[in-house]
Amino acid sequence: MVRILGISGSPRHGSTEYAVKEALRAAEETGGVETEYLSLRRRTIGFCLHCDHCLRSKGVCVHKDDMQDILPRLAAADGFIFGSPVYEGTMSGQLKTMFDRMRPWYFLDPPPLPNKVGGALAVGGDRHGGQVSTILSILAFMLIFEFIVVGGKHPGGNFGGTVWSKDIVPEGTSQDEEGLRTVRGLGRRVAEVTKMVVAARR
Repeated sequence: MVRILGISGSPRHGSTEYAVKEALRAAEETGGVETEYLSLRRRTIGFCLHCDHCLRSKGVCVHKDDMQDILPRLAAADGFIFGSPVYEGTMSGQLKTMFDRMRPWYFLDPPPLPNKVGGALAVGGDRHGGQVSTILSILAFMLIFEFIVVGGKHPGGNFGGTVWSKDIVPEGTSQDEEGLRTVRGLGRRVAEVTKMVVAARR
């Protein structure tokens, strides 16, 4: 079994949570996949201060907060589905702060994230409300951390899952069948590539 972790970067229940869980269900349907869902809602994650404490202490952050629970779950996963609402054309502050706090992992030997598989989805209040730019901001993080980055499934190749919520939580997301098609395709694609990568590593 491979492990795929789905993370919602939304500060509330609803649309992003629904979309991430839908992608995880699609991943499970490919077989041989174990999934876990993690929400950043109500998590206390302090801003990275770039104080270099993690550099001096071999990866230990100066903050003592919910990242101490999140990091082991990230390390245990083989593949990831990151989801975010669109906040002014980019990812949510919650998700960005989590990514920034993963800086200490640059200094571990070996670092735990290279060659893990990742995909992204975004939920916007409008049909064309910044989903692509939000996904690209998440993909940039994954490229920097040496992930194997995947997009969605053909037909209609895309950067990931793009959903229109109509600003109705969560009913709008569940009614966007075209958007959910891209989300499910993303889930299947992440599962397929993760299984290939894990098999090759073994």
